Amino acid sequence: MAKPTSIFIVDDDPVQLQMLTDHLSSMSNFSIKTFATGEDALKQISDMPNIVFLDYYLNSIDKDAQDGLDILQEIKKTSPATEVIMLSGQDKIDVAVEVMKYGAFDYIVKGESAFYRAEKAVYNLYRLAKLKQNAGMYKSLSIAFGVAFVVMIAIVIYLVMAGKISNNPGWV
Repeated sequence: MAKPTSIFIVDDDPVQLQMLTDHLSSMSNFSIKTFATGEDALKQISDMPNIVFLDYYLNSIDKDAQDGLDILQEIKKTSPATEVIMLSGQDKIDVAVEVMKYGAFDYIVKGESAFYRAEKAVYNLYRLAKLKQNAGMYKSLSIAFGVAFVVMIAIVIYLVMAGKISNNPGWV
């Protein structure tokens, strides 16, 4: 039986945290852990979650808390395979570009369509993983075909050199 996808949700807004947890739980059998600060999530990053939903501003509970961009950089440094989806209340393209530059998979603006976008982001991560798996399989098959082709050419050259294959067809 496959291990369920592990998701961390980091948001200092308890209502947003609970609603996103409920929505993702209804989608599938995810293993979800929630955190109010990025520092708390980093303490648990050794559990290697597959996906982290991370709020951009995390200072409403603890004014000294690191912001989401700092936490994103730490996550990518500690666990590069973990995909991070940033959540924010601000709809600014420069913020979205900045978080993508540091390795975020997606940037979701909190609002009416945030849960739908979160669902689509998880779906896109599954599609990306499947594409990577298929690309690896095709790469292996291409290498095997190339090796078989080189071996076939070597055999033909050997047979020509040994006189087993003639340059003259038998009907001439």
